[in-house]
Amino acid sequence: MKLVSFDVWNTLLDIEAMLSALSKGLEEVTGIEEKETARGVSLARERIKGMRSKGVGNPERALEESQELLAEVLGIDVEPVKRAAARAVLRVGDEIVLPGAKEALEGVKRRGLKVTVTGNVMFWPGSYTRLLLERFGLMEYIDRTFFADEVKAFKPMKEMFEKPLRVFNVRPEEAIHIGDTKAEDFEGALRAGMWAVWINPEAEGVKRIGERGFEVPSVEGILEVLNRLAL
Repeated sequence: MKLVSFDVWNTLLDIEAMLSALSKGLEEVTGIEEKETARGVSLARERIKGMRSKGVGNPERALEESQELLAEVLGIDVEPVKRAAARAVLRVGDEIVLPGAKEALEGVKRRGLKVTVTGNVMFWPGSYTRLLLERFGLMEYIDRTFFADEVKAFKPMKEMFEKPLRVFNVRPEEAIHIGDTKAEDFEGALRAGMWAVWINPEAEGVKRIGERGFEVPSVEGILEVLNRLAL
């Protein structure tokens, strides 16, 4: 194994903490009560995930489409959505870093492997997520980040997984991706020819799934997976 790719949201960072900060920011810039902005964020997110699972939408406008849909759901202009996202990045605290995230990154890096982040975007640009990873000390262990609005594709499209492989000249069978979403992360990576790890909080331990797949209960499970593959 030469490269380990990590999903971001609900793998390294807590999406609920960020969405809560976004909803609060929307209340501040629009005057709409937070419970209503939170409902709008949830509805827009559900719709976008549904669209992407069906291959609907323009990958080159993944960010813009999500911002415009949220604005439409709330009945506002898109500018407050952008402002609220910026406020969320400034406001959110270190509770956004999930338990075991730093330890998993550090453990992989200690093995001398390339470490990348491969993440979709929704409501805020990948550069904001990169800022959060930097702000809370995780970028120290990451060699390069690949976000949907910069790659012009989104998971589970093969391009999202193939781009890091081309950059580091790594064959698919020499790379492994870990994430919490089975359809986007696990199945997407497998279709790209990579090894894949699905984070399932209900899993009782590390378990092999198929020829190139594993199920783990938390992100730190990647370390045991790498140990097994090294045998």
